[in-house]
Amino acid sequence: SCFSSFLFVVVVFTPFLPRARCLVSTLRQRGSEELMSHNSMVTNGTGLSPSLPLEMNDAKKVKLDSGPNPPSRVVHIRSLPHEVAETDIVQLGMPFGKMTNVLVLKQKNQAFLEFQDETAAQNMTSYYATNPAQVRLKPCYVQFSNHKELKTDASHSFQNTNAQAALQAAQVVQGGPPDEQQQNTILRVIVDNVGYPVTLDVLHQLFSRYGKVLKIITFTKNNTFQALIQFSDTISATTAKVSLDSQNIYNGCNTLKIDYSKLTNLNVKYNNDKSRDFTRPDLPSGDPALD
Repeated sequence: SCFSSFLFVVVVFTPFLPRARCLVSTLRQRGSEELMSHNSMVTNGTGLSPSLPLEMNDAKKVKLDSGPNPPSRVVHIRSLPHEVAETDIVQLGMPFGKMTNVLVLKQKNQAFLEFQDETAAQNMTSYYATNPAQVRLKPCYVQFSNHKELKTDASHSFQNTNAQAALQAAQVVQGGPPDEQQQNTILRVIVDNVGYPVTLDVLHQLFSRYGKVLKIITFTKNNTFQALIQFSDTISATTAKVSLDSQNIYNGCNTLKIDYSKLTNLNVKYNNDKSRDFTRPDLPSGDPALD
């Protein structure tokens, strides 16, 4: 009968069901393995770019590496930190020759440095090609500019003032008049015609515009407020001196008189409102009245 035939089919094929399931599972596994073995996008769990994107990447690389700008006495520096100053750029170029102009574009993290001759610019770009430059501990890139000379206008008047001060300081360091050869990293600052109180923080904010200030000691001598300010390098100290000497902190008062100290290092014992070592935040506050 139909019913008995149905039972026979069920009884006959039932023992083969586990084998069928095993066969299906094996085929699925093999299919998956074959798919992975033929798929170049998957290897040990890491993705590989297919051939077309690789070719596109190569095309982009060729475009970017199409060739550097031809030699020029103007050097282009990019990827600079936001707090970069003209003194930082001048310091990069000092070992290579006399510089005639510098322009810093802080908003674009770029700068341009002009040398007196093309050979100096070539020496600078060649050196930093094998010895990557750093500004304030941040790597930057040095290359020839596509400009043959650096021209600035009235819109860069503030930058021009700082640039001339930095260049003048560099000339002093590189070999200026004999009376300027005693330059040092430590400045002695006297404040005359005091109309408003002078604080250590005000001095730090003012002098930090020209470079990294390491230490400050303030004191009163002969009823005159004085300070010793130590920079990280000579050119920053010289730039600050050139820029601020005989200038007023406030309109019509607090006149700065600046010269080089004979000291080679400041020994700061306490961090307080009279003295501070910005490289040693762990120093105790102490008692400024006893120091």
